[in-house]
Amino acid sequence: MVPPPITDDYYMVLEVNQTATLEFIIKSYKRLALKLHPDRNTKQDATAAFQLLGRAYETLKDQSKRQAYDLIYPSLTRRPPSQPQPRPPPASTPQPEAPNEAAQIAALQKSKQERGARWRIKKNAFDSSIFELQRGIRRLEKEIKNLDIIFDAEAAIEAQKNSWTTWLLSSITKKAEETEEEKERKDRGRQERRVEKDMKERRLVLKQADLQREENLSRKAKGEIDTANLRDDEKIRVIQIRIWAREARERQERENAEREREAKIRKQQQEQREKREREAAEAMRKQQAENRAAEQKRQKEETRKWQKFFNDRTGKHWEQHTHSDLPKSSTGQAYTTTCRHVGWWSK
Repeated sequence: MVPPPITDDYYMVLEVNQTATLEFIIKSYKRLALKLHPDRNTKQDATAAFQLLGRAYETLKDQSKRQAYDLIYPSLTRRPPSQPQPRPPPASTPQPEAPNEAAQIAALQKSKQERGARWRIKKNAFDSSIFELQRGIRRLEKEIKNLDIIFDAEAAIEAQKNSWTTWLLSSITKKAEETEEEKERKDRGRQERRVEKDMKERRLVLKQADLQREENLSRKAKGEIDTANLRDDEKIRVIQIRIWAREARERQERENAEREREAKIRKQQQEQREKREREAAEAMRKQQAENRAAEQKRQKEETRKWQKFFNDRTGKHWEQHTHSDLPKSSTGQAYTTTCRHVGWWSK
């Protein structure tokens, strides 16, 4: 899938110059993230602004992405960012392509990071609220305990007044009796303290309920975050398993192709070796045949020479013996033989 063209000035979004260092970009991003987070920003476009800030930070913090962005940055500064870009006409049969596994894992990890950032902000709010409630509960418990101590002291004084010892000693030690005003004042003070204790106990119950509710909300939010993280981790694990399976399959295919290539090379080498051996054997047979033919020719020539030699010798021999042994005719000439073998025949 072709990524959408970049039309925003990321340096202006992060409020930095084009020559800003990575540390300055990180500081500016943290400051703007706290300011533009949807939990703190009440504007309608808070989510879009926060996502644009995240895209700008992801682009400028990576050196390769920043270099690629700097190549198109001059064209962005000459064009107003609000200018709508013409959208390409939709194809007749659009076929959406699924993002590759690396992009899916990066998107899931980014989602986990954003979820973790949102949870940290919520957790700080929950912790602050819980701390205030716990401090109020401790203060109310301490005040109620002080009122109980006062009630116990007053009850002890009343018990001491109504004891037998006080009655027996009353005849010996004359003690001034309390006036009606003092009694009314003490009764009114006790009533006020009872009302105050009752109100504090009610407030304590309400604060304890609020604390329980905040703790439940915090646990619920944490459970939702953990469940979402586990779900993303499971998706990442499935994608990684698919990647590992594909890599193993590709590695197996490469190994099979390499084995086939090596087998083909060995087969070609074997065929070439066999061809050379056949050619060598054929050349040897041809050489041997030529040698045999030459030897036979030489033997035939030698035989022909010897036969001619013997024929010549034998003819001369028979000629000599025939002229010397045959009787002469009446004319004094010797008889000539008419033998067609000329005195020689094969044995």
